[in-house]
Amino acid sequence: MKFNHKNNGASMPQNGMDQGAVNTENQKMNEKTRHTDDSWELIDEKDAKLAKELFDDAKFSKGPKGDEILRPSRRKKKHWFRKTLIAVIALGAGVALAVNLYNMSTQPQYAQAILSDEEIDRMVRERLMHQTSRNLERIPVFAHRGFVEDTLDNTFAAFDLALLSGCPQIELDVRTSSDGVLYVCHDDTLNHIAGLDWKIAEHTSEELDQVVMKNGEKLHRLSEVIGRYRGQMIYLIEFKDDTKDAKPFADVVHEYPQYASTMQVQSFFPDILEAVHAELPNMFVQLLINQWWDVDKAIEYDWLDSLALDQKLVSADTVEKVHAGDKEIWVWTVDDPNEVRRFLDMGVDGVITDLDNAVAIYKEMSDEAFG
Repeated sequence: MKFNHKNNGASMPQNGMDQGAVNTENQKMNEKTRHTDDSWELIDEKDAKLAKELFDDAKFSKGPKGDEILRPSRRKKKHWFRKTLIAVIALGAGVALAVNLYNMSTQPQYAQAILSDEEIDRMVRERLMHQTSRNLERIPVFAHRGFVEDTLDNTFAAFDLALLSGCPQIELDVRTSSDGVLYVCHDDTLNHIAGLDWKIAEHTSEELDQVVMKNGEKLHRLSEVIGRYRGQMIYLIEFKDDTKDAKPFADVVHEYPQYASTMQVQSFFPDILEAVHAELPNMFVQLLINQWWDVDKAIEYDWLDSLALDQKLVSADTVEKVHAGDKEIWVWTVDDPNEVRRFLDMGVDGVITDLDNAVAIYKEMSDEAFG
């Protein structure tokens, strides 16, 4: 006879045993099973077979009367171990989170960096582009298109000669290509410097970059001149085109913002100078004048820093009037050494000249004045 200790009801008597004997036997078996291992249970053959199918690693032992007893499954033991391990890990994670939250609540919070490298670069360029060129310390001489002598004007050769003569201040001319690139050239065509009947304004930068001048140099972009001489020169850049578009020049300044403080601009056309001032308000701007009636009007321009007058318009009274309007006065183009002396004695702020000894004249006059 087989029993299940969970079923305490009486079984039908067998082998001639009366009901009381059966109940007594059941009670003894249950007590024995309970004292031996509370987790064991007696099962009948059908349940044992089903248990074996469901639990591959179930263990069966013989009970007190030869009955099969189902032991706890190893799988159940492993399941208990996994649950315990997960609970330990969860507890550790919870403790770590609690510690972090505590630290965050008790320690000061610091802001994270929010500017990218690109944004910093843009800010640096903006600051450099807006450096002032209005208070530059200069000598009172600008080399007109460089010092030419035996070479072409507005070329590296002419600029090199000016530097070697002791004049780091260069006046140069620029014109704009059809696609908005500034080239260093006085005339609107390339006849004089390259023997080509090309108008600069009608050709692209790709075409103009291929032009070779008579001295063997290529036609230079303004950006190439500044890239070559960098901070070694002070640039007085004359816009030859009648335009209101300051973008081509602003593009050059943006390319070399570190040299913005060495750039000054001039033109016969007030519109381009006012446009440059609007774009770069700290840039020194100078209006070229060759008619006396334009002087008074120019003095009234509050955005203007300087007047550059044809020498025939300059007198002591003119110098006094321009200075009274809080403007500088420069004179062009002075190629007589005696006239250089006369104008500097008159009190002009400087001369634009082709004389390669103009700086020597100025130094001689300084020595005489302070010697």
